[in-house]
Amino acid sequence: MLLVASGVLGGIYLLFTIGWVLSARQQPALDGLPGVMYVLGQWLAVAAPALWFGAALLLTRHRPAPVKLLWLVIGMLLLVPWPFILIR
Repeated sequence: MLLVASGVLGGIYLLFTIGWVLSARQQPALDGLPGVMYVLGQWLAVAAPALWFGAALLLTRHRPAPVKLLWLVIGMLLLVPWPFILIR
């Protein structure tokens, strides 16, 4: 059960990563330090779903299955790619 749920949530996290990549590619480029900081923030947003999924699995490996699933669901709710969803 936990393996199937982790696989489904992992697929959702992969879709979130793709959504963040697509929304990061659509943003206009800025010049100077603000542009660099904006691009850095965009690519950190791209990496966030994969990092949360890995961290949730790694940091809850000795916890019961419901705790692990709870952290995966919390991350899924926090990391929704809103720029991609609202643009469509």
